Amino acid sequence: MLITVLLLFLIGCSSEEIAPPTLVPLLDLPPAQQTEFAVTAESSPPLMDGERTSNVNRPASVPTPVGVGIRPSEAEQLWVPDAGPEPPEGWRPPPYDVPLSLHYDDHYWLARPLPSGSRNYDLEWYPYGNDVQLPELPAYRIHHGIDFPNQTGTPVLAAGSGTVVFAGPFPSPLDGVNYYGNTVVIQHDWQWQGLDVFTLYAHTLELFVQEGDIVQQGQLIAGVGSSGEVSGPHLHFEVRVGSNNYNDARNPALWLAPFEGWGTLAGRFVDKNSQMISSASLTLTPLDVDTAVRKQRTYYPTVRSDQVWRENFVFGDVPAGHYRLTIDANDGVHIYQREVTIFPGQTSFEIISTNFEFVPTPTPVPVETVAATPEPEN
Repeated sequence: MLITVLLLFLIGCSSEEIAPPTLVPLLDLPPAQQTEFAVTAESSPPLMDGERTSNVNRPASVPTPVGVGIRPSEAEQLWVPDAGPEPPEGWRPPPYDVPLSLHYDDHYWLARPLPSGSRNYDLEWYPYGNDVQLPELPAYRIHHGIDFPNQTGTPVLAAGSGTVVFAGPFPSPLDGVNYYGNTVVIQHDWQWQGLDVFTLYAHTLELFVQEGDIVQQGQLIAGVGSSGEVSGPHLHFEVRVGSNNYNDARNPALWLAPFEGWGTLAGRFVDKNSQMISSASLTLTPLDVDTAVRKQRTYYPTVRSDQVWRENFVFGDVPAGHYRLTIDANDGVHIYQREVTIFPGQTSFEIISTNFEFVPTPTPVPVETVAATPEPEN
């Protein structure tokens, strides 16, 4: 027993304390390379109490390049909601994406020059190729484009990519009057039928581009205004094919993509000699669509038709469905009717031939009268 106790005592005296393990690095890594990068304020999460900030320099904001202007979303924040006319009644679906050519002759290659949520459909009573259609309004001039009434400051967007070839006041070369007001003209970076295509944006309040700027489709280029010879704030929009010339304008309704589920009716109304009949009254009555009756007139003879369609009337932005087209050539003397179908996203085309010879009514020329010389009173 004594021997056992003695052995246990000796073993306990000879044991050593267990030392903590030595930490050995797993891998001898090279020092990390520091890479400089910009961090915007939006990408930095808020710091919690006790967290330390890094020493990375963070710029407060990225400066906007000169001449680029601001984006449409930023311009919307600058609107004055109660300025200008009341918001338009009626709802429109969003337009189709461009380019769109469901029919092989279609060239819906231009986006709407105004954002959805604004009035991005034109005035029906002042269409391309005609004077004003409201009897209570006096005659103005034959329209070479289409008009979009909107609140002052509504963003005007580039309908397609290209180069700004003009930006500023646009006085007439004939009489020097600034009819168009502040105007932007874009030459697009593509052609159609081997011809250059231009778009014109007139009566703007302010310009966010200058001549020589490269713009992208949908880029903010101006704001809706009432500069020039106008009666209220709106955008006057033209499509010019071949050259940047007033007489080379074409109907924008054949270039702007329709709204989703909507289409376009175009046609040619001719006499027995295939001569186009001008100023004929057109009525488009829906048969199975809940939409309004549309009225129009065939083109005035001085405006240009599309080189492929060779039309002399267009109903743009028509909900798809079946309609009855009524044409009155001579105040009830010659009336023609036809049922037509509008297909979504494309142009439906009709040729209506007559059995009479059309003789255009000459434009009356004012006759200068000489006032009689007053005789002296007796």
